[in-house]
Amino acid sequence: MNSNPRRDIKFACFNCRKSFERNVACIENTMACPECKKKAFRYDHKFRPPKKEDDKQWKLVQFLKENGFYFQRILKKDGSRAVYPENLREAAVFVKEYADQAIE
Repeated sequence: MNSNPRRDIKFACFNCRKSFERNVACIENTMACPECKKKAFRYDHKFRPPKKEDDKQWKLVQFLKENGFYFQRILKKDGSRAVYPENLREAAVFVKEYADQAIE
């Protein structure tokens, strides 16, 4: 077992549309983007950022973030894992349905 509490943490910057990882033990939910110095947001390790030029998907990720969803594990009522939405229309339903699991 690895006794080192440090692990890679994912961040995404909406300004330059890039993601990056930092190996840290304890960190806030935001940090300065290494490229543009604007605020970058912490995401779950399963987060896969869209391609830089994919406007629709970056808008989707930003909408989810603004509503407290950072690709963390979301559970359905039956205990199974919910699937994250693929477009803004699905995201609007997702945000309402799982509002109780949003991160403030």
